[in-house]
Amino acid sequence: MMQRATWVAGVAMWMAAVACGHRDDNAIPEANVTPVPGKLSVAPASADRDVAAHGGSIPRGYVAQLDAADASIADASYREDGTGRWEVRTGPAHIVYALGDTTRKSYAVTATFEQLEAPVHPEAYGIFVGGSSLDDPAKRQYTYVILRGDGKYAIKARNGTSVRTVKDWTAHPAIPTQDASGKALYGLRIDVDGKTAKVSVNGKPVTTFTTKDGPLEGITGVRINHNLHLMVTPVTVTRRLS
Repeated sequence: MMQRATWVAGVAMWMAAVACGHRDDNAIPEANVTPVPGKLSVAPASADRDVAAHGGSIPRGYVAQLDAADASIADASYREDGTGRWEVRTGPAHIVYALGDTTRKSYAVTATFEQLEAPVHPEAYGIFVGGSSLDDPAKRQYTYVILRGDGKYAIKARNGTSVRTVKDWTAHPAIPTQDASGKALYGLRIDVDGKTAKVSVNGKPVTTFTTKDGPLEGITGVRINHNLHLMVTPVTVTRRLS
């Protein structure tokens, strides 16, 4: 009876921890880890919560949509540095875009992400393309390429509230890992020619995906996961005649 009581208590504690934890695309459940500057680690489920970052609001002309229905963009900070870049602190996971950044057929989209300090565990940021119905959580769609400081990338496709993994987390020599101070710099580019998209990082080819994997025509913008400190150059779209 004592063994059974201990087991029941253990299960109850585990369920409580899971209920309290918030998960995003990169959450990695593991034992309790103390963060070390410049070193990627993982956080326990009970500690994987959005940390509110108050400060500047979303830049004029841009719109933000959040992953979680109960999250607030007021818990993310955006500060423009006067050169077209944003210093971003999060806060909840979200996407940011301008309605005019709409693409079709052949185009290229670029953005730069400078990780300014190491997150508690690997957290991602990148570009989404093919966005539609973005203001409706039940209908929104987009395909996104994301990177993180451990030198890995992933490709995912969102359809409403569900997310499908096109390419799971994969290391690539073109994607550097963060340095000892937790910093990393990534110039991300997606070149689309009809039904095919080519991904490059810092000018080097990384991978390719197609319209079979996710939509390529529609609104484009940046995606930033939770609890990050970044300097972001927002998307630039180059449209090509086709």
